[in-house]
Amino acid sequence: MAKTVDLSLSTRTKQYLVAGGVSWVPATGLYGALLAATDLPGGAVMAGAAAVWLLVTALWVARLGGEDDGGTWDAIPNWQYGGRVAEVGGLTRGEQEAALEQYSDEE
Repeated sequence: MAKTVDLSLSTRTKQYLVAGGVSWVPATGLYGALLAATDLPGGAVMAGAAAVWLLVTALWVARLGGEDDGGTWDAIPNWQYGGRVAEVGGLTRGEQEAALEQYSDEE
């Protein structure tokens, strides 16, 4: 019985990577324009441009991203619910999944 872990990226993670990559170009342009137009230090301008970049990326994904295809628990194998992740809800998660499986078997 081989145990595997799926380490592929979720759709939401891919959306953030694409949106961040695409919006990076205008953010660097904003950084250059602000640096040339103001007397602010480079670090402050970079922080402002990075904040705008992160905001644009998050808004883009939130508005156009659609539904996410997975959750945090998808990355954790069932056999680990009583082990490493027991203290953060693994035992409860295992009980819930067992109850749902038992319920679906009865139908």
